[in-house]
Order: sequence, then structure tokens, then C-alpha cells
Amino acid sequence: MGDVSDEATALSQPDDTYDALLADLRAIIAAGHGRAAAAVNAEIVATYWRIGERILDEERRGKEIAGSTYGERLLAQLGDTLSREFGRAFGRRNLYFMRQFYLTYAKVNALRTQLTWTHYRSLMRLPDGQRAFYERVAAQGRWSSRELDKQIASMLYERAALSRQPAQLLADATTATAVEEGEALPAVADAFKDPYVLDFLGLEDTFSEKDLEMALIRNIERFLVELGTGFYFGGRQRRITIGDEDFYIDLVFWHRHLKSQVFIDLKIGAIAPADIAQMRLYLNWAKRHDMQDGENDPIGLILCGSKNEQVVELLLADSASTTDQRIKVAQYLLLDSQEALKERLAQLARLSDEAHEGGGLDASGSDHDR
Repeated sequence: MGDVSDEATALSQPDDTYDALLADLRAIIAAGHGRAAAAVNAEIVATYWRIGERILDEERRGKEIAGSTYGERLLAQLGDTLSREFGRAFGRRNLYFMRQFYLTYAKVNALRTQLTWTHYRSLMRLPDGQRAFYERVAAQGRWSSRELDKQIASMLYERAALSRQPAQLLADATTATAVEEGEALPAVADAFKDPYVLDFLGLEDTFSEKDLEMALIRNIERFLVELGTGFYFGGRQRRITIGDEDFYIDLVFWHRHLKSQVFIDLKIGAIAPADIAQMRLYLNWAKRHDMQDGENDPIGLILCGSKNEQVVELLLADSASTTDQRIKVAQYLLLDSQEALKERLAQLARLSDEAHEGGGLDASGSDHDR
């Protein structure tokens, strides 16, 4: 035993060399585990595809002999038998999804190795154009299945189609990661969108800021869904008094993950410098007079009908200002033309495909090569 102890002591003398070796070995092991997991996932997906192919072949053959209900009866019988032999993963319901998987993806070599069966289960529920879009960005961003579901629920496809900077929106999305158990809470920037799609308000062609506010209150549940997870409604037209003047904050929310109040100011036209100054006033007042222990600084969101990106950037260019860092400016969109939306979505899909092949998009969604 003494010899072993002496040998271990001798090996541990060059600490830097040993630590470097240990770091390299850990990296090799982690990479190997990652490749092994990816290979297993790829094989599972390919196996399910082949099962779907074989079931559909038999279903087509059997229908000619046993009638149109043959496929349903076949799935029920196969699910009963295979689930007893191989577990619940091969029950009737999953066999149905394997069949649909083959129908959705006709070529096995078109499947993406970065995506798991859980990803594909979510993707199969989408129309063709959306499915191709989310499949591509999920693979590029190496999203978890939870992140994919989150982005689908946030209407990333529609928001990218309507954004004036779709390339930046997609770049941000493909680098996003889901907030898992034990991970850091989302940064302020990750909790907000641009633009916000408010197609549920039912407003006329001309409306006031009060009309917009009241429409959001009437549809507060749908507005909360569009805002995203973590938001809780706190009230409207909140009065604050500074000196002998009264000011009114349009909408007040609480964000559970950020542990911050969120003040929303509504503007029906273009953003103006005075709007930024007004929000800065609200936030500075709240930091001084309206914060509880354990609460983070408040956040301001200005929702406007249009904005000049360069003006906003210059107005919020003071990186030393902690208040300015917590002011967000986003556009809201009222979808009054479904045909225009479909046309823009088709254009985005085409440009995104071209970019994926190497052309690239500029910030406005235009092709660099054109």
C-alpha cells in the first residue's frame, strides 16, 4: 500500500501538467458522451421512420383485401403486441405517430441528426411552411424540444415574417436556449419580443391610445400570452406624483422570473425622443420610491406603431446608464390583411432557404446578392 501511495504522490507533483491532462480527458469523455447520445437519438429517429414506412406499406396492401378500416385495426393489434414485448413506446398511439412521421418526411436522409423524436413530434403538428422553418432554426440553434415548443408558442415564424429586421430576430432565436431547471434565469433582453403581434384586438382603421389600451384590457388573457411567460397584470393608468404634477403609466405588470415591475407605455404613432424621456422618468421614480426588498430595478417597455431603429439606438446609447439599459422599445402589429401576411411568410421562407445555402440576409430581410 505504501508503494501505491508513493506513486500517487509522485504523479501529483507536476500540478499544471496533471490538471491540463485531466481537463483534456474530461473534454474527450464529454464529447464522446455527446456523440454517443446524438448517435442513439439519430438511430431512434431512423428506426421510427422505418417502422412507419413498413406499417404504411402493409396498410396499403391490406386495404385492397380487408377494406378501409384495415389500417386502424392493424395499428391497434400491433400496438397491443409490440407494447407487451418492447414497452409503451411502441403502443398504438406512438405507432400512429411513426406512420405520420413517414408520411411527413418521405426521405430518411432528409432527417436532421440534431433533432430528436420529441422535436419531430412537435414539428409534425405544423403546416408545411412552418415546419420547414422551425426545423431549420431548431437544428441551427441546437434547441431543446422545450425551446422549440416555446418558440412555436411565441409565434416566431409570424413575428419573423412581419419584422423589419427578420435576420436579427432569427439570429437571436437560433442562439437562444431554454431555461431548464438549475440554469440561470432569463436576461432582461430574452424576456421581450419585437414585434408584438396584436391581431386579436379588433380595432378600426383609426383609433386612439385610449382605444388601444382598452382593447388590450378587454383581451388581457391573450395579451399575456403574447407577452410571454412570467408576466402578471398589475393594473392600468397608475398614477404617480412627482412634485405637484401627476403622471399616469398606461399598463403595469410584474415579471416573476426577472423579479421586476414592467411599465408599458402605448404609442399609436412613431416613437419620439420625448417618449424615451418619459419612460426614463417613470423608471427613475420607481427606483427611488417604489421598490421592495429583493426586487430588481423596474423595466420599461414602449409599444409603438412604428420606430426608427437609428433614433432608438442613439437615444439609448448611454451604456453607463442602468436605467437606459432597462428601457425596451418594440413595435406592435395589427394584422389586417391575411393575404399580405401569407405573402410575407412565403417571401421569408424563400429568403431563409437562400440564406441557409450561403446567400445571407441583411437586417431588413433582403438578399445580399441582389
